[in-house]
Amino acid sequence: MNPGISSRVWRKSGIAGPGRGLGLAGLAVFSLPVLLFQAVELAWRAYLPAFLTQSVGVTLAAAGALMLGVRIMDAFADVVLGWLSDHVKTRFGRRAPWMAAGALLVPIGAILLFFAPSGAGIVRVIGASLLLHMGYSFIVTPHGGWGLELSDDEAERTRIMGAKVWFGVLGSIGMLALIGLLERQFGFGIRSLAATLGLVIAAAAPITVLTVLAVFREPAAVPGAAGAVMSRASLQRLLAGMTRDPALRRILLLYLLCGIADASTASTFLFLAEPVLGLKGQGAMLMLIQPVMALFTLPFWATMADRLGRRRVLTIGFAWQALTMPLALLVPAGSATLFGLFLVLRGLAWGIDYMLLRAMVADVAEKGAGSGARMSGSYYALSSVTLKLALGLGAGLGLWLIAASGFHAGGPAGAAASLAIRMAYVLPSVLSGLCGLLVLNRPSGRPSPPAGLGTSALS
Repeated sequence: MNPGISSRVWRKSGIAGPGRGLGLAGLAVFSLPVLLFQAVELAWRAYLPAFLTQSVGVTLAAAGALMLGVRIMDAFADVVLGWLSDHVKTRFGRRAPWMAAGALLVPIGAILLFFAPSGAGIVRVIGASLLLHMGYSFIVTPHGGWGLELSDDEAERTRIMGAKVWFGVLGSIGMLALIGLLERQFGFGIRSLAATLGLVIAAAAPITVLTVLAVFREPAAVPGAAGAVMSRASLQRLLAGMTRDPALRRILLLYLLCGIADASTASTFLFLAEPVLGLKGQGAMLMLIQPVMALFTLPFWATMADRLGRRRVLTIGFAWQALTMPLALLVPAGSATLFGLFLVLRGLAWGIDYMLLRAMVADVAEKGAGSGARMSGSYYALSSVTLKLALGLGAGLGLWLIAASGFHAGGPAGAAASLAIRMAYVLPSVLSGLCGLLVLNRPSGRPSPPAGLGTSALS
């Protein structure tokens, strides 16, 4: 590892020293905003569709359109914020001012959205959603770019990205445990659960962001003239140059596939667990299974990635997804045990994709810094844009498939609706897994990339 980078970032924090990498305490502190991200994603993907359709009165089709539309806006914001956080230098750093602004916006959007009364107008729902996600982008993109710069060592980058996923999983477990307790022991319905999620998000934004900004200092800009040249380049030319890298294009395609699969299963999970399987009040506890599994399996898969190579481990992950998801079609109604066993089996490879793809983006960003310009925010923004568009498509696809069956939220699921919900849960993941295998194992051709951009990220 380059001590010139590590010492500038960590020595001031007192949680690590040159050449030692970022210790467990440092990884935990830097990963704190990931807890916020997980709370937002859990609420948005799993609970917001049910809250809007069952409590506020939004139709399934409109909820699906909202899931997609806000993600599209969010994606464009990420591109701009990634570029700005790379090139706008202030006395407080390049990333910190944007993150601080996001910490102010997120609580306002969360309260307005998750406390929306029954019959609230669609204008309020859309406005609050946009405000929440604008603040979310202000935090997640600069923080992601900052994380890509924490090390110039490939193994250490896998460790850092794995830690971010691991701590994110830990946050998911905490949130789901809280929701499960409120649901099972105190009889909280969807409105009360949504309000709880809104309060947690509103509190987590300033606490996690300000903690990171208080402890960490951004690395100094890499000296050289290239940074000035790059600051004058148009955003369009910059992104076009970056996406000519075949390794990055393949990574982005894989992000697209795993995002569609992830969002479709999340947005349809509660519809599957309750109306179809009849497991009312058990949704949060069942959702806990895969994150708990990931706490133990992710370190193992990170080790396997170092030994076998990232491509082989990613191949295992996509293959496992395609093989195991169809088993959900066989789970009988009323069987929490069999559904739980299915989730355990599925959870053996859960989280591999995000952990390794983020590390691969960090590899490409580090090679791009060879020209003297650090564009980590822009690289992270490209991956975030792709992922968020995929999440919007996946959530919208799942809800639209359910709506097409004639199912009405809050009502019983007939035979046709039950099959449609099961297929909406299973099919996108199976197709994404199969397509991921094709992308990972097709000949690359490896044309020469633009200067400063590497092609070894998928090795």
